[in-house]
Amino acid sequence: MSDPVALVVQRYGPDVTGGSETLARALAERLGAEGVSTTVFTTCARDYVTWRNELPAGEESVNGVTVRRFPVEEERDLAAFNRLGESLYDRPHTDDDERAWLRRQGPYVPRLVDALHEERDRFRAVLFFTYLYYPTVEGLRAAPERSILVPTTHDEPPLRFRLYGPLFAQARAFAFLTPAEEALVRSRFDVGARPALVAGMGVDDPTPADVDGFRGLNGLAGRYLLYAGRIDAGKGCADMLRYYDRYRARVEHPADLVLIGRLAMDEPAGEGVRCLGFVSEADKQAAFEGASVVVCPSAYESLSIALLEGFARGVPGLVNARSAVLKEHCLLARGGLYYEDGLEFTEALETLMADEALRLALGAGGRRHVARHYRWDVVMERYRALIAAVGSS
Repeated sequence: MSDPVALVVQRYGPDVTGGSETLARALAERLGAEGVSTTVFTTCARDYVTWRNELPAGEESVNGVTVRRFPVEEERDLAAFNRLGESLYDRPHTDDDERAWLRRQGPYVPRLVDALHEERDRFRAVLFFTYLYYPTVEGLRAAPERSILVPTTHDEPPLRFRLYGPLFAQARAFAFLTPAEEALVRSRFDVGARPALVAGMGVDDPTPADVDGFRGLNGLAGRYLLYAGRIDAGKGCADMLRYYDRYRARVEHPADLVLIGRLAMDEPAGEGVRCLGFVSEADKQAAFEGASVVVCPSAYESLSIALLEGFARGVPGLVNARSAVLKEHCLLARGGLYYEDGLEFTEALETLMADEALRLALGAGGRRHVARHYRWDVVMERYRALIAAVGSS
């Protein structure tokens, strides 16, 4: 497979965090390592909140991948955008309202779309990451011929907007992250017999981690729960912190709660809560290795890299049951428990922390689940099959 391949993603770079961005970069670098000429069409933004241009426009090589950056033409006012969204969700509105919403959602990069349209014929396949944003909606419309949509979908109000109907109708193939995501898309859109695979995302094999060093550096003497990701009320963190307070009040020797990731809310300051912010990759791996449970409180997930990274190290999960994807991971893997509310959170956590045999059994199930479905060699084989399918059409 030597014909050029393009990837379209809203942000790109080794210092850019985010599930779809991480997946796009991992795929681009692995395709490049296999000898595929790979070009990424992306923006000059680092921050998804404002889409402010922080990186230089133009072309550069990043770990063997050609990256073409285009400037975002309108920064986003998140508060104003959220007010607009609330005025549309589940309320009567027009197609023009949705188009205005998409433009303000951003990142608004018409020059990226124009360049992709002009060059579309030279690529064997064009992979679009995340259904939600302007580069995917307008980019796929400009270059549908050999498109693969990686929608990273979860059940959220925008998915019900009419403007996304043509997007899912135009895509030539689909790469889903989980069976639950595929079922959601098929329930909303006519995928038909077009090529579609649950391709997933690879999880790197765990590397040795300095757990003692991590504990010593952060004053962690006992057992702890781990949350890894953006520390944000929108990710369920506010509810998690309330539920954790309830757990802590009921248990004689409660485990601490460690949070790692970018802080996007008021810094948590409750008893037993350790907010470490953004940490190095080595410290992140040590944090997973030393954890007793990985907590995933978000109701809106299309995969959850954090849960899978915990599974890979044999750490069970405690997840929000309102996320069909997270609940499905735990059921398929037999790798964790799930909760509907604060009472169930507390009871499930008490059970996990009190029953070491259960915790070890769930951890072993999670490890098998990752090995069976989320190894990179398995994932890359699926993406190569999709690229071959659209490339031959």
